[in-house]
Amino acid sequence: MPAPPSPTGVHGAGAQADLEVRSSAEGQDQDQDGDEPEARAAAGSERGADGVFDYVITAVNHGPSQAVSVTVTDELPASLVYVSSRDGCTASGRTVRCGPLPRLAVGESHSWAVTVRLADDYDGDGQDIVNSASVSSPTSDPHPENNTTSVTGLPVAPDRGRADLSLDKTAVLAKGQRWVRPGETFAYRITVDNRGPGAARQVRVSDPLPGELSFVESADGCAPDGDGARTVVCPVLDRLEPGASVSYEITVKVAKSLPRHLRQIDNIASVTSATRDPDESNNQNAENTTGPDGGPLHIKPWPDPDHSDGELPDTGSDVPDRLGWLAGSAVAAGAVLVAAARRRVTCRGRKR
Repeated sequence: MPAPPSPTGVHGAGAQADLEVRSSAEGQDQDQDGDEPEARAAAGSERGADGVFDYVITAVNHGPSQAVSVTVTDELPASLVYVSSRDGCTASGRTVRCGPLPRLAVGESHSWAVTVRLADDYDGDGQDIVNSASVSSPTSDPHPENNTTSVTGLPVAPDRGRADLSLDKTAVLAKGQRWVRPGETFAYRITVDNRGPGAARQVRVSDPLPGELSFVESADGCAPDGDGARTVVCPVLDRLEPGASVSYEITVKVAKSLPRHLRQIDNIASVTSATRDPDESNNQNAENTTGPDGGPLHIKPWPDPDHSDGELPDTGSDVPDRLGWLAGSAVAAGAVLVAAARRRVTCRGRKR
């Protein structure tokens, strides 16, 4: 006569444990898993809108003996990416492992939660996503057919997976100033806006500096992409919500020696993300728009009092308005004096 089931968890030679695995997504109902339905529903209600979901995987022991070293394995499809697990599950590639649980008594169950997100290149509606899980134990299982399970479909939001990013770049100068001089240092402010409809992931800003500029510093962590590189890259932002923006400041220095014909600096930065962008035309700032007023950023040479190179000095842009008025008045007064002198000469000629 066989020995009766051992609810106390005695394990020995010949012990058997019928393990079953169950899985659900987004707080869907599970029976006999030992979890509170309210807790699962609350967790699920906060997920999904941004492409992040919770799977709850449960191992159940139907006996007749306890199971030892119970492990659950979740093989994620290519459409899903592991994020985290509040229950200590770990991921290696696409394989997520939970446990091992030292012992699972007869009639008991244990659940693990695994948080995943949609892959950046996934553009489906979620109905084709199939996630499979399995349970294993060194304890012999008389019914291995229920050691695997799968969940089909996820409630993917229609506008998920699209984020229209736009970039604007402006030189930060003193009020009223629209130019920089050779050898001077100034800052660019780069602003990225997410126009939606979804969140953008892995947002990356890059700024290839022209030859007349060199990188100095950035309080926001932007830096050249390698030693001697002219392209400045900013820290990757994991997530940018729709309607949100992020800004970076990059301090640069104008070269001291510049071609004499060069009168403005143009510098184009761009933004990319792992999320599909429905309009890439605004992913970089437009040409000749980095000046504080939205126009070109001008270069103003230093005055050269010696004129050693035969070039006229740069004048006029700093002249106060009153000086222009005075100059005009002086010219007008001179014209009056010349006219008066001519009249006197004419009158004398007639008298003779």
